[in-house]
Amino acid sequence: MKIEEAIKQKKFESLQQKAVINLIYTYHYMMDKQQAIFTKNDLTAQQFNVLRILRGKLPNSMGVGEVKEVMLDKNPDLTRLCDRLLKKKLIERFPNKFNKRQMLLKITKEGLHLLKKIDPHIKKQQKKMPISNKEAEILSDILDKLRK
Repeated sequence: MKIEEAIKQKKFESLQQKAVINLIYTYHYMMDKQQAIFTKNDLTAQQFNVLRILRGKLPNSMGVGEVKEVMLDKNPDLTRLCDRLLKKKLIERFPNKFNKRQMLLKITKEGLHLLKKIDPHIKKQQKKMPISNKEAEILSDILDKLRK
């Protein structure tokens, strides 16, 4: 569906405005689809992101600041977010031996198990994207260019 049809707007101030609106609309569309997967597993998108980041660092742990630096959503209250993941036993948090003021995070076996359960659903959703590998690469290049 074209963005004009989706938001019932025929005219835009410029093609750049149309692209930005389309990007924001598409972001929310994609997030809604992923959120359905997360909700079924009692997670939020931000919690999933933290688990994904920590899995990528295994067997090492990461400082809270390091995690925040690479999160997709830079705004969440990471302390509360981690408290919730701790309560669910999906991560562990402990002080750094070398810097007592720094807290380290590590994904647990339960967290890994949950990601293993979710991964096929995320991959299935990504495979449904109606674009080729080349188009996906071009899209990523364009999005990278927007952030320069």
